[in-house]
Amino acid sequence: MSPKTTFNATPAEYRFLGVDMRILLTGEETGGQFTMIHGTMPPGGDGGLHVHAREDESMTMLEGALEVTIGNMTFRLEAGQSYFAPRGIPHRLRNTGSTPARSLLVTTPGGFDAFVREAGTPLPLASDRPEQPPTAEQMQALMQLAARHGITVLEPPSPQSPASALPI
Repeated sequence: MSPKTTFNATPAEYRFLGVDMRILLTGEETGGQFTMIHGTMPPGGDGGLHVHAREDESMTMLEGALEVTIGNMTFRLEAGQSYFAPRGIPHRLRNTGSTPARSLLVTTPGGFDAFVREAGTPLPLASDRPEQPPTAEQMQALMQLAARHGITVLEPPSPQSPASALPI
């Protein structure tokens, strides 16, 4: 797959683990080089502790803040700051604040967008559904799907978190 010049005027949007994710550039569009996603995590959001076997992950905060754990390091990521989490290193993102956190996520190589499309619920459909904590069956289904995409969920999102609602 080789990269091609692309312009995505209408990016696909999904709700995934309570986070609204707009896929700005897919792995297919970039010839497999990277995926770019704009995300908005609500207050109380928690992505769970997980590790990617296939992708490195970089994020820049645009607005708000997140508590980020990468390996043994935990820090507050604020607007204008960035992180890099290499593949194989467990990491977690949590919005412990009272306002939504907006960020730009880039994964390399591309392909994480396929997981988001498969696991997420297309917007605006997802906005019509109340957020509910996942059932044990939903969590098991997500963990199996994640494994097919090279992602291992080490600790699921906190049950009390509004972002822990699963779209599957």
